[in-house]
Parts: sequence; C-alpha cells; structure tokens
Amino acid sequence: PLLESFGNAKTVRNDNSSRFGKFVEIFLEDGLICGAITSQYLLEKSRVVFQAKTERNYHIFYEMLAGLPSQQRQRYCLQGAETYYYLNQGGNCEIPGKDDAEDFRRLLNTMEVLNFSVDEQNSIFRILSSVLHLGNVYFEKYETDCQEVATVVSATEIRTVAELLQVSPEGLQKAITFKVTETQREKIFTPLTVESAVDARDAIAKTLYSLLFSWLTDRINKLVYPRQEALSIAILDIYGFEDLSFNSFEQLCINYANEYLQFFFNRIVFQEEQEEYIREQIEWKEIPFSDNQPCIDLISQKPYGILRILDDQSCFPQATDHTFLQKCHYHHGTNPLYTKPKMPLPEFTIKHYAGKVTYQVHKFLDKNYDQVRQDVLDLFINSRTKVVANLFFGHAQVMARQRSLIRRSSTRTRRYKAPTVAARFQQSLLELVERMERCNPFFVRCIKPNNKKEPGLFEADVVRTQLRYSGILETIRIRKEGFPIRIPFLVFIDRCLGAAGWALPSQLGSGDALGVVAKAGSSRPHPSCQLFLKEQLYQALESKRSRAHHLAALTLQRYARTFFIKRRFRSLRRKIVLLQSRARGYLARQRYRRMRHTLIKFRSLVHIYVNRRRYLKVSTASGDSPVLRRQELTRREVVDVTHLEIPAELMGLLEAAAGERVAHRHRSQPLVPPPTAPDPQLTLPLDINDYPMAKYVRGHFQEPAFGMLTAPLKAPLTRLDEELCHEALSLFQLILRFMGDPGLGGPQETLFGNYIVQKGLSVPGLRDELLAQAANQVWRNTNVNNEERGWLLLATCLSAFPPSAAFDKYLLKFVSDYAFAGYKPVCQRKLMHAMARSQLGAAAARTFPPSLLEWTANRQQASMALDLHCFNGVGSVALGHGAARACAHPQCLAVGRGLAEGWRGWSVAMKAGAQWAELAGHDYVLDLVSDLE
Repeated sequence: PLLESFGNAKTVRNDNSSRFGKFVEIFLEDGLICGAITSQYLLEKSRVVFQAKTERNYHIFYEMLAGLPSQQRQRYCLQGAETYYYLNQGGNCEIPGKDDAEDFRRLLNTMEVLNFSVDEQNSIFRILSSVLHLGNVYFEKYETDCQEVATVVSATEIRTVAELLQVSPEGLQKAITFKVTETQREKIFTPLTVESAVDARDAIAKTLYSLLFSWLTDRINKLVYPRQEALSIAILDIYGFEDLSFNSFEQLCINYANEYLQFFFNRIVFQEEQEEYIREQIEWKEIPFSDNQPCIDLISQKPYGILRILDDQSCFPQATDHTFLQKCHYHHGTNPLYTKPKMPLPEFTIKHYAGKVTYQVHKFLDKNYDQVRQDVLDLFINSRTKVVANLFFGHAQVMARQRSLIRRSSTRTRRYKAPTVAARFQQSLLELVERMERCNPFFVRCIKPNNKKEPGLFEADVVRTQLRYSGILETIRIRKEGFPIRIPFLVFIDRCLGAAGWALPSQLGSGDALGVVAKAGSSRPHPSCQLFLKEQLYQALESKRSRAHHLAALTLQRYARTFFIKRRFRSLRRKIVLLQSRARGYLARQRYRRMRHTLIKFRSLVHIYVNRRRYLKVSTASGDSPVLRRQELTRREVVDVTHLEIPAELMGLLEAAAGERVAHRHRSQPLVPPPTAPDPQLTLPLDINDYPMAKYVRGHFQEPAFGMLTAPLKAPLTRLDEELCHEALSLFQLILRFMGDPGLGGPQETLFGNYIVQKGLSVPGLRDELLAQAANQVWRNTNVNNEERGWLLLATCLSAFPPSAAFDKYLLKFVSDYAFAGYKPVCQRKLMHAMARSQLGAAAARTFPPSLLEWTANRQQASMALDLHCFNGVGSVALGHGAARACAHPQCLAVGRGLAEGWRGWSVAMKAGAQWAELAGHDYVLDLVSDLE
C-alpha cells in the first residue's frame, strides 16, 4: 500500500494507474517467500504539478488530507483538497468507491509494520504538505530596470513551506524568484520572470517528491531484501501505451519503453519460436509479424535518434526546443515513421506499433536536463529536519560523483554533460531487458473491452485494434500451427497414453510401429506393448533417423492432447450451463422485484400528479389563481429569505409597483426576438485559460472559499475599503432576496433588480464586489431556478457596468465555462464589448439601470430590435445590446449620408408621446429609454 499510494494516480483510462515502472523480484526458499526487492523506472514527476481534466494527482495527497487528525492538519496548515492548485487542476478530487481516509489508515499500519518511526512519519507528511503549499505560491510581474520580473503575491505560503521544511524563508523565496550565478569573486542574483519563477517553484516541488519516493523505495528494499541467495520470481508492472490530448517528454519515454518491450515480445514469441521449428525440421510456413526495430532506431539509435539529438541539444546553453525540433525534422523528415506538421507547429508525430502519436516539444530540454541548482541543494542541505537534509545531501553526493566522472570530457563551449533523464531511462531500460533475458518470461496482455470504462460493454473494434497491434493474432496462429507443449517424452507416454487407454493393434509391422488406435472403454495396454511403444517413439524422436516416425510422434502428441481437451471441455460446459441457468434465474427474479417496485412507485406518482391537477383546477375555478403563480415562484426558493431586511425606500417602491396595473399593450402581431448571434469582431483572449476563477479567489478574496451561500455574509467577499463594507453586506442580502424570494415577480422583480444595479452605478468601488457576489451564488447552486435568477442578475449588471481590468478576464473565463443555458453568449458579448472599451475608464458605465427592453432580452437570451428613423423618412431596424452607444447603431446610416466617422456633429433623439429626449453621440442609446421609464 505504501508504494501504491505514492506511485499511483487516477487517469482517464484507469482509476488506479501506475505512474512509474515497477520490477518486483520475489525470493523463495523451500517454497516460502523469504524476501523481495523493488526497482523503479521513471517516476512521472510532472504529475505532481500538472494534471489534465478528469485526472488527479498521486493518491497519497488525498489520503493524507482525508485521514490526518484535525490536530495534525492544523500543525501542517492543511485544508481541503480543492483548495490546492496541485490537486484541483483535473477537477476531480474523489474517486467513486475509494475511501481515502480508510486507505490512509492502512498506509499508517504499513509504516508501523515497516518500522518507520514517528519522527520519520512526521517528516514524510511535512514534505508532502510543503509540496501542496508550494503549489499555492503565486507570482505577479512588475517592471524594474526596464524588464519584467516576478514577485511573490503573498509571503504566507513561503513562510509555511519554510516552517515545514525548517529552512530559511528568505533563502526559499530567493531560490524561487532569483537565479544564482557563481563567479570567482561573488554570487550574482538575477531576478526571474513569472514563467521562470513558476518553473523554479515546480522544479523544487517535483524534486522533493521524487527524492522522497526514492528514499521510501530504498528504505523498503533494505527491510525486505533476502539475507542469502535464493530462487526468485520477478513481476514487471510497466506503464501502458499512452496517447493523450497533450503528449510531452514523459509520454515519449513511456511509449519508447513499450516499443522496446514489444520488440522483446516479438523476439521471444515469433523469432525464437520459428527458429526452433526450423531446427526441428518441422514442415513450417513462416508467419510474418510486424517488426518494430525501425521505430526503436528512430527514437534511440546513435547518433541521430530523437533521444540522442535531445541529449546532444541539452549540452548546449543556447539550444532551445525549437532547435531540437529542427534537427529532428532535418534528420528524420524522410523517415516513413516520422511526420512533420503541415503547419509550423512545435510538434512531431511518430508511427508506433500501436498507432500514431503526436508529441509537443514544449519544455523538452528542461524536462530532459532536470538538474537541481546548487543554491537549492545548499538551502535544503542546511534544513533542520533530518530527513530533508539527508535526502538532498545524498542527492548532492550523487551529482558530485557524476561531475567528477564526466567533467573531463566537457569543453568550454558546452556545459558538462550531466546524465540526462533520457540517458538514465535508456540505461535502466537496457538493464531491465537484460534481466528479463536471463529469466523464462511469461507475458500477460490486458485488453480494454471499451473506451468508456463501462461494465458489460464489449466494443469489437476496440478489442480488434488492440489484438492487432499487440501481435496476439499472430501469436495464436503460431501456437495453433506449431507444437508449443514440450514435456519430456517418457513423461508424456506415462501421463497421456496409459491414462487414455491407448493400445497397439494385434499385429504391428516394422513400418507402422506407431500406428496406435484408441478403443473406447479399453483397459491399460499390456506392459510389453507399453515398453515397445516407448522404445519406438523414443528412438524416433531422439535419433531422428526416421522422418516418418518423427512426424507420427508429433501427430500422436497432438491427438492425445486434443482428446483430453475435448473431455475437459465437455465437463466444463455442463458445469457452466448449470451455473448460467442458476444465475439467470436469480437475475430474472431480481429484475422482476425491481420492476414491481418501480411500477408501484410510478403509479403512486401518477396518482399524486392527478390529484394535484384536480386540486389546482378547483382552486382556479374558485378564483384562487395566485396559488398557481406562487407554486411556480416557489420552485426557486432554497431557504426562507423573506425575513431579510430591505431598505425602506425600496419597500415603498415595491408597494407602489404592486398597486399599479400593467399598462395597456398595443394590439399588434407578436415579434419573435432575434437570437443572440456571435460578434465576428470579438474573440476570446488567447490567454483566457490562464485566468481561472479559483486563482482570482485565492488572490483577491478575503477567504479562499467560493460557492453558493444560503445565509448573509459576515464580511465582504473581496478586499474593500472599510466604509464600503456595510454597503456590500446589505447588497448581498438584496441578492439573496432577488434570487430566492417566491413572492417577487413581474414589475416588482425588475424594480428590485434595477435597485441592485443602481447601487453598482452609484458606487464604483462596489462593482467588482457585486459581480463577485452574483458569480458566487451561481457556482454549485443546487436549485436550477434559483441559479437562473442569479445568471439573469449577472447579465443585467453587465448591461450597466463592466468589471475592473483586474477582474474582467477571470469573470469572462468563468462565464465561458459555467454559464447557465443561453446566458453564455449574452454575458460573453457584454464582457468582451466592455473589455474593448476599457480605455474609456469610468465613462464605460451607464447612467441609468437597464430598461424593460433589456430585461426582456436578457430573460430570453436574445438581441434587441430598435426602430431608427431619419428626418428624411429613411428607416431601418437595428440590433444591439445594452452597452451600445448612440453612435453605434446609426453609424452606418451616418456614414452613408456623407457624415464623418465619430460622435460629434449629430445626435440621436427619442420621442415618447409629446416628450422628446436627446443624447450626444458618446452617450448610451438605451439610457434614453431608461430615463423615460
């Protein structure tokens, strides 16, 4: 359980996927296990700092957070798994059916069995906790000396990591934000950019985890290694072939290992098998198989294999991922197994035995070099925690030995050739294959029945593809055509012929000494016949004088084996049929009980529905129609919010609106609202994925918590001035009433929402807080109707004012990923228009809250239609959005009339009855409508 927790992680393909290769050798003495040793190959360290969607980090992190007692969690400053950047990237912190807390208890029991002391266990958890806290160290860029450098946003996480690892906080911060260059006279500290600082942070986290894992492996091996030589059985659990949405250096190494093992499989199963049949002079038709040696040469052959080129480029300080890719294109562009991209993209494609895989070369050189800086080593060697200091001291000794051996061959133009990840991986792979060649290997192939990880689903195409590229079909043909069972001849005679009752005919000639027959029910042959048969067959096989006798013996072996297989098959078939009949009967009874229970439940629901309809019909007939309306509004109520206070002025407006009758509507044909269409001039920013809402919450919220609340706030979500805190808390109560009050509808709802929007218009400092509160209430909202009200409010707020420049991209990313139903294009368009006008500053906000036309458009997620008329009688219909300025809609008409572009020299006016209202070109069109309303 110890290594499984530290070395396994959940992936798209497998809920318990090994992220490192394991070679476990089990030693036996007198039939009993007397020891074992585990060798590891290429722990996937990148999994520590990055996970794709639906993937999660190594199990140990989640088990530790779920199983540690609260006192220890406080000692290590730990919270829930979703609060850590290294754990929440995949969006999946739990696995159905896996109890992380129970697995952690099993892990602690294993540590006690393996004699890990309490101090060692605490040191292990300190290191794991520090890795999680390192992931929450964020950076901002600032300009100094005409260059952008990184600075830590908050020093809290730095201090926490330093306290856990017992190192200097200042030294740790310098190790992350500065690069140290040593000269003969002094040390030069060069500030890093934000990207380089993130890489330095992740490198420390990966190194901590890798050294801890290696230490655990060595510690366990020393405890369970046998004290004396013994026979052994080895089990190899290696990574499977990988083709992910983004394939990097780790996938290339993993797939290269699979290529090499497939080559080893081919050599054992196909090549040596056919050579054996040729030596035995058996009539044999050679079966072709796919030889993947060219693919192995493409990846690793000297001097221009892809990994060889990568190692060579890693030795040059000026080399980049681009130069590595260009060298690969140059040397392998004509190779049929290598494909260059049609567009100038940083990638290449290799045709493996299992299919084509495209690799992105981003950070190939950094991942291959993978060396710990000397200043980082010095920092952690001086740690007051014994385990941490020993880990880095041992690593420093290994690096020093490597430098002393290799520095002699280095030159001035090339940095000394430290062992790269690719070189170490190839060497360990060769050692693994050599160990396997000294053994008698058996292969176990795992076949996926489907790609959806669903039970009871067998996809023939998926299975057929796996059987083809793994060589299983050719293996079956060889086993079928040849003679794979090779037991000693005398053992075969005693075990098979005598037990089956084989006997010789009454007269045997010298030419047909092997013409034996099987008689049903016959007894065991006479001893003289057995002896004669043994001698003849033995001489035929051993001396190889008679070709006919040789073939006859092999035929006899096949017939005997067929006889026993058929007899065993009939027995198994009878048992299986009986088992199937019992199982099908049991399943049929279970299915009947479920259907009966479901039918009863369905009938009860139908009765409830019919009775309710009957009751509502009676209530409507008696004039009690508000009951229906209140039932519809009640659907959006999560908790009772009617007791929350609202301002007296708003209460007076609501009472006045309740007493008014809806204005008489003109009799006209209903107008179908035009659907919201994307603006081709607006596109999402290219770096939008760098602005997740969780990152804004950690950097700008007072508390790192985000999600629907059912009770009033005790403090604002964001960091506000003290004089605005009371306004923010009152504003949140109004949002709760707007989203969940079942008595709020019609004109009152619009009035209530505009009152909230007006708060944001009148107090610019509250705008980001208001938008953050609305976004908070729609995240993980358990009530669909309540959530829809929140998105309506958020869209209406965006019609009136934009978020600040520090919040706009985070809100745009949140809207693009999680918007309710049709609100995604509505909110995206409003936000991107606001970002395009961000240079206007405070003038980007509206003067009045949205009009009834805008509320209707937001509810129906549709565009608005406005009738425009010029004084010369020309008319048109313009489609717009709430933030459209006076010059935005009729601009095409103005230009067509010969007017210059811009907002000066003309205006827009609106007539309502006998009243006229006029705007300048830089004002908002719909402020006219709102003003008149």
